Amino acid sequence: MKYDTSVLIVFALFTLTVLPASADDKRMDMPMDGKIITEVHQGKGTINSVNVKAGKLNITHGPIASLDWPGMTMDFDIQDKTKLAKLKAGQKVAFTLIEASKGKYVISEITVVK
Repeated sequence: MKYDTSVLIVFALFTLTVLPASADDKRMDMPMDGKIITEVHQGKGTINSVNVKAGKLNITHGPIASLDWPGMTMDFDIQDKTKLAKLKAGQKVAFTLIEASKGKYVISEITVVK
């Protein structure tokens, strides 16, 4: 039986794009540009203290549902330590957390809110 090459190419492309990838195919976790997707978590709270030297903020925050955290007071490292210079105790903030290592979260973005 003789097949037209274009029919075989269309079938091959269909098979590769429509059928689901196997669970072992780790390429599905990484976008085409090679950047790793990081889960982010949003929080709101009040700054209690700023430690520029240590690169830390102490924040009393409300619940963070995506982490199943209740409201609490805790210290956070901040990814971009230059942002600490503009922050002070008493400010209300909205912030984004990313997991820096297993179970350790750092502030990747922070904004003063009214």
